Amino acid sequence: MDILTILLRILHIFGGVFWVGAAWLITFFLAPTAAALGPEGGKFMGALSARKMPIYISIAALVTLLAGFALYYIRIIVPGLSNTTAGMVFGLGGIIGLVAGGVGGGIVGPTTTKMAALGAEIARGGKPPTPEQASQLSALQKRLASASLWNAILVTLALLAMSVARYL
Repeated sequence: MDILTILLRILHIFGGVFWVGAAWLITFFLAPTAAALGPEGGKFMGALSARKMPIYISIAALVTLLAGFALYYIRIIVPGLSNTTAGMVFGLGGIIGLVAGGVGGGIVGPTTTKMAALGAEIARGGKPPTPEQASQLSALQKRLASASLWNAILVTLALLAMSVARYL
C-alpha cells in the first residue's frame, strides 16, 4: 500500500468514526434530551452550537466524503474494479454516505443552528417563551429528531457497506 492510500484511509476512517459517532450521539441522546428540556432545550442546543459542534461534524463528513472519493478512484476506478462485487458495495456505501451528508448538511445542521438561535432569543428575553416561540421550538425539535434518525440510519448503512465490501 502506498503512503497516499494510507493517508486517505486514515482520514476516511477517522472522519467516518467521528461522523457516525456524532450522528448516533445526536439522534439517541442530544436531540431527545433537548426535547425533554422543552424551552431549555434551545439553550442546550445553543451551547452545543457555541462550541461549534455542527461545524466539526460538517468538517468530519466532508473529509470522510472527499477521502472516500479519492480512495474509490485510486483503488477501484483506476484498476478497473468498479464492476466487482466489492467495487459495487464500496460505490453503494459512497452513494449512501453522500445522501447522509446531504441530510446532515441540509437539514440536521441548519435545524440545530435555528434551535440555538431561538434558544438564545428566549434566553435574552429572560422569561418563558411566547406561545409562538414554543411552537417554533417544538417544530424544530421534531424536525431534528426525524432528520437525525434518518441521518443515523444512512451513516450506519454506509458504515456497514464500507466495513464488509472488501470481503465480498
